[in-house]
Parts: sequence; C-alpha cells; structure tokens
Amino acid sequence: MKAMRKMFVAGVALAVLAGGPVAFGLESAPFRVDARATYGGRVATGVEQVGEVDGASVRMWDTTSQADAWTALASQGSSADVCVLNAPAVEGGRIDADTSWTAERVHVVRDDVVVGEGATLTLERGTVVKFTEGAKIAVEEGGDVEAKGAHLADVADDSVGGDTNLDGGGSQPGAIAWWMEDPVVGALAGVDWVGGGEGLFRSTYSLGETYGPLPAPEREDAIFGGWFTKPGGAGVRVSADTRVNAQVPALYAKWTAYAVSVEPGTIAVPPSGGECEVAVTANAPWSAETAAAWIELANASGEGDGQLSLAVAANRGTTARAATVRVRMEKGGAFRDVTVTQEGMERVAFPVIRPADGTTFEGTSQRVVVSCATAGASVYYTLDGSEPDEAAIPYTGSFNVFDTTTVKAKAFQDGKLESGTASARLVRLHTLAEAIDQPLWTVATDEEHPWTVTDETTHDGVHAARSGAITDEEATRMETTVEGEGVLSFWWKVSCEDDPDGTAWDRLAFHLDGRQVTAIDGDGGWQEVSVKIKGDGVHALAWEYEKDWFDESETEDAGWVDQVVWAPTVTDGEVPVSWLADLGLVQAGMSGEDAAGLDVDGDGFTAAQEYLAGTDPTDADSVLQIESIAVRNGQAELTWSPDLEGDRDYRVLGKRSMTDGDPWEDVTEKDRSEYRFFMVEVKARE
Repeated sequence: MKAMRKMFVAGVALAVLAGGPVAFGLESAPFRVDARATYGGRVATGVEQVGEVDGASVRMWDTTSQADAWTALASQGSSADVCVLNAPAVEGGRIDADTSWTAERVHVVRDDVVVGEGATLTLERGTVVKFTEGAKIAVEEGGDVEAKGAHLADVADDSVGGDTNLDGGGSQPGAIAWWMEDPVVGALAGVDWVGGGEGLFRSTYSLGETYGPLPAPEREDAIFGGWFTKPGGAGVRVSADTRVNAQVPALYAKWTAYAVSVEPGTIAVPPSGGECEVAVTANAPWSAETAAAWIELANASGEGDGQLSLAVAANRGTTARAATVRVRMEKGGAFRDVTVTQEGMERVAFPVIRPADGTTFEGTSQRVVVSCATAGASVYYTLDGSEPDEAAIPYTGSFNVFDTTTVKAKAFQDGKLESGTASARLVRLHTLAEAIDQPLWTVATDEEHPWTVTDETTHDGVHAARSGAITDEEATRMETTVEGEGVLSFWWKVSCEDDPDGTAWDRLAFHLDGRQVTAIDGDGGWQEVSVKIKGDGVHALAWEYEKDWFDESETEDAGWVDQVVWAPTVTDGEVPVSWLADLGLVQAGMSGEDAAGLDVDGDGFTAAQEYLAGTDPTDADSVLQIESIAVRNGQAELTWSPDLEGDRDYRVLGKRSMTDGDPWEDVTEKDRSEYRFFMVEVKARE
C-alpha cells in the first residue's frame, strides 16, 4: 500500500476543483482526487475524474452509501486507495472558536489542526485521538488545548479505538510514546505544542537528543511538581536539558495535593468589636471570603503562606451572632473555615424624664430633670422633637423649658448599646394675652363663662382666643385696655346663627370704651378688622359673644380672636415698650427709654430711629431704601420700603448735582424735572 496513494475520507466532500482550499491531494497526469474539508459532518459525496486534469470527463461517487472500508479508485492506469470512514470523525483544518472532541467517536487527525488565537480545543476524558502520518495539532499564540484524560495514538495503533485504519493487522505503534494523565507520561509522534491539559503530550523524541521544553500539566486536585523517571517523584528528575535514554520508556509526573490550614480556626470577638489575625498556611494561591457584612477582610488573598486580617464591627444588638470566613484554594477545591462568634451587647437603661409626658404647667418656665439607672452613662437630649445622639445637648443638670416642648433623651456608654429614646411632652398653658399675640397685656375674662386658649382654630396657625361656652340669652366677654391714640387691628371669626335682618341674634361684637363698634354673625372665615382710636388716656377694649333667646342653627356656637396688633400714634422720641419687648430689647432692670437708645445690630441707628423708619433694629440689612425711580411726564416718581403710609410723614429731597455747593432741597410738592439725585426722609406724624 503506497503512502502517496492513501487517503482517509470522512467529513469531507470529494470534488474536482479548479482551485480553492485543498486539504489533501493526490495528483498524476491522467488522474487527480482533491478533498475540500467540511469538518464535523459525515462524508457527503466524492467524484472520480477520468481524463485530463482540467476535467474532461467526470464520474460521481457517493461515499455515504458505502461501508467503512478501503476503496480503490482508478483511471487510465493510475489508482489511489481511499479509506472511507463514516463512523470516526476525521479532523483537520483551522479552529477559531471553542471546540470540544468527545468520546462518542474516534477522532482521526488527517490534516494539521491549527488552534487559532482566542480558541480552545477541549479533548474530553476518554476521547481517542489518532494521527495519520505527518499530521499534528499546532497551537497559535493565544490559543489553547485542554486534554482531560484523552488517549492519543498513531492511526496504526489498534490498542485504543479499534482498527481505525481498517488494515486488519492489529499493528502496534513503532517508535511512538504518548503522554498519559497520571501517572505515566511519554511522547507522541507528530505533536508540536499543546497548552493547558492535565499532563499530556509534547513531541517525538529520538535517542540521545534532549527533551527540550516539557509540558506543565494541570490538575484540579493537585499541583504539578515536575517529570521524573519513576512514579511519585522517585528516580531522576527530567528537565529540558536531559537527554532521552532508551532505558527510560516513560516519564512520570509528580503531583502534590493542594493543602491549606488556618490558625486559629475559631475566634471569639467582644461585643464592642475589634481586629484579629488568622495565619494561613498554603502551598498555592488562595483567597478568603465571608457573607457577613459585619466582618471586613484585609490581606484576603495570597500566593502561599500569609496573614489574613479581620475587622469585626460592634454588635449593635442584644443577640449573639456567628459567621464563617472561608479560606479557599484557587485550584483543587481545598478550603478551611474560620468561625467568628460575637456576643450581644448589654443595653444602657432608659432615661427617665421628670415631669412625665403630658404634664401641663403655667407661668413662664418648667424645670426638667433627667436620670438614668446605668451608672456612669452619658445622657444627651433634644428640645425640638428630633432623635438625640451624642452630638445633641449633653445633660449636666436640670434645665428649664419655656413653652410647650417635647423633650427626648437617650443614654450612651462605651461597650454597651445605647438606650432607647425617652420622650416627654410638656404643655405650657398659654394666657389669653399670648393667644391674641400681646403677651405683655393684661387680658381679663368673666369667671362664669371664661374665654380659653385654643390651637385648633387659629389664623396664625399657633394660638387664638375662643369664646366661653354659653347657652341662650347668655354672653361671654374678653377685655383689655390700650393707652393713647393709635390703630388697633385684629382677626376674628364666628360660627353661629346668620342674622339676616340685624335684629340682634347670636353674634360676636367688638366694643370700644363701652360702645359697640362692629359685629359679625353667621358661619364664615377669618376677617380682619382695623379701628382707629383717638383721644388721650386709657381706652377699654372688649370682645363679646352673646346669644339670643333661641338657637336652631347647627354651628360651633363660638367666636375666635387672633393676632391683635396695637400701633399707637408715634411722635418724635416715643417708642412703644411692647414693640421693644417683642424684639427682646427690654432686659431686666432696663427702662423703655434705655432700650430705645440701643443699636443692637450695629448699623448706626438706634432702636427708636429704626421704629420710626419701620425697619428691624436686630437686622443690619433692614434699612429704609428707595426701591425705584420712574420718570413720567418729565417728573421723577419714587417708591421706598418700608412705606408706613399714613402712620409716618415722608419728605422727598432733591439735588441737581453731587457737588458740595449744591444743597438738598425739599421737592415733595415741587417740580422735580431739574433734579437728578433724590433722598427720602421720614419723621413721626404730628
């Protein structure tokens, strides 16, 4: 059987080709057979060309209908023996995508198999791969071959995979060795290079030559330790420079199991948390991991022996907890666990606030005391209803609250859980004067049907005064006084019968010096009232809700008063003490005259001057200023702020230029067409 006249055909189409990719070819003057690869499929069709090389006469030949056997093709005295293989998979050509060869069929490498960059050829365990003469597997840079216990042999070797070449001779390989997974390693003819794998093949050797670069096989459960002339690392270690010895029919791989240990294996961490170290002993790369969010790992990987660091957070609960930190080998599956346990923390006792939640008090202040049963605990509190923490107000002793306040307190101590939050709402009973926004006034009400303070129906959203509860033909009254002339304004509303004829049905009325000034009835919204009061001396003010002899309406049957404002007529040098007090300018032992002379905001104007201008004496940015100047019909029209209109006298001053010799002139009632600069002057109304 002539080598140049043999061809294995499987997974190819035989055809007459004018050119193109030829995987294998036999050629003579009168006869040529070309094979084009269609790898992975069964044999499809073949052709026999009879005549000239350029294809004068063609006879089709279908190999799919033939049994696996050697078949002779002849033409004009030339012939070729073709081995038809439908059962084995005939391999050859380029592989550019990941490909697996399985043990389901024998794989015959007829033509070179080239594994391209980025592709991996996987030979599954038990797969039989046989090579025809001269054929090989070549791997380009960036390609790979993974062989997991495959059997590699010459196509003439019938000891594995059966009589693949159908020669019936049961022939054995000649000078051929082959790499086995474990423990025997040899050489296989025709294999140039294979990367990866678990201890497989390299190249064909001749006696006396050096082995050259040897493979570095890999296993999931062990570390490769080199090639030896005897099993288990015995004998002589073979390197690339070792010469092939006829007395060494095989090489043996030395394997060391992956191993890792940790010390300690159990760690108990105090409730307050802390840092600890774990010594890792390993013979290969490893990494550590944990599912516990309360454990932070550092130095969590290594190439061999190392020190794993654990930072354990404080246990902010009363229940003990445990977690596992697993140190795992990157290969081989070996691992060791470190068990971390942590007891729960003791909780600081709840603070106690005195007086208790819901306590009411009268007057301007209420003393508050906070205590905690945990000795040495630090207590922090808030007065605005927010949750206290260690940035809140530290409790150093009893303190006062001056209005309705929600006191919240929490206790802390190192090594223990913070306490729960204690809360107490202390309710100040406001006066009628405070309800109508005149806290310095003296407000009276009748004892039998007293007016009360309410926060349910108000105009300002804070407090208001509500009429007392009465029945038919009764009245309830709230009274106070003011002194001198001025303007009194207030908001009020009523919910009662609607008097269509003004015949003195139920109503809410305002009285000045014993005389009814105005009244409302029905069930409407808030209304504002403004009353000018003239004459020196004390003036009596009264709000009275009264009912007639019969009431059939479905109303709240009450009246409300809120936001009373008294603006006395001001002359030069006079400032209401109540205005100074509302701004907090009247201190203990200070007269109203002293307070009026203060310059609190440092803007150069006294409180009396700022009262006159209508500005805020506690805000340096609050000033009397011209807002706009508009020219209409040649005249300059000015607007300014604040503008108290009828309560102050304003004078507009003008100037033609800003030179010193050009004086300011009163242009309030004057033609302003010649003036370019203006100033507004305010003074008290005479």
